[in-house]
Amino acid sequence: MNHRSSSHLALLFLLAANGVYLGNAQVPFPGKCPDVKVMDTFDAEAYMGVWYEYTKYPFAFEIGKKCIYATYGIIDNSTVSVVNSAINRFTGLPTNITGKAKVIAPAQLAVAFYPSQSLTKANYQVLGTDYESYAVVYSCTSVTPLANFKIVWILTRERQPSAETIETAKKILDDNDISQAFLIDTIQTKCPQVGGNGTDSAGEDDLDLDEFVTTAVPNAIEKA
Repeated sequence: MNHRSSSHLALLFLLAANGVYLGNAQVPFPGKCPDVKVMDTFDAEAYMGVWYEYTKYPFAFEIGKKCIYATYGIIDNSTVSVVNSAINRFTGLPTNITGKAKVIAPAQLAVAFYPSQSLTKANYQVLGTDYESYAVVYSCTSVTPLANFKIVWILTRERQPSAETIETAKKILDDNDISQAFLIDTIQTKCPQVGGNGTDSAGEDDLDLDEFVTTAVPNAIEKA
């Protein structure tokens, strides 16, 4: 393991030892949240609808889940409904959570799923989207002057997007100096159809344990 990997692990243990809650934000980085370039203009209405999760940074709430997608809808001029849906890989049963989002500024939303969560600070920043095929979403929280947690998502309008679509989305990450080493592709096979009468079987995966725990995280740490 290289020095950078050791630094990431040391930082994680330091935060845990000091009681920093690790249940929501996932990947620790040194220093404060860096500046990123969000979209100057944002068409919230065009952004509404279904987005499939293609890849993301490790996220505790998604362990053991597949076929993940989000559905957004307009409530009023500044409020958006959010429904995150998935299939539990171990039971095959659907699961979802409903929340709200406030548009704080162009391409910057505050998303909350529980009453105690604030809707005053943006935690969902759209770095880029063409509204029709991809969206790159970013969130960063400074937990101490020495550390921050980042979450990154690439969302797509299709469960199986083209290579060109993903290449375009990942270039936005490169342009913002956001590491791709921690990205974990979301399983989007054997998934129920969205918005149709018939569904495919959720099916069973080849992995007995979640890839997040057994493979993806160790590989990401090794590459970092």
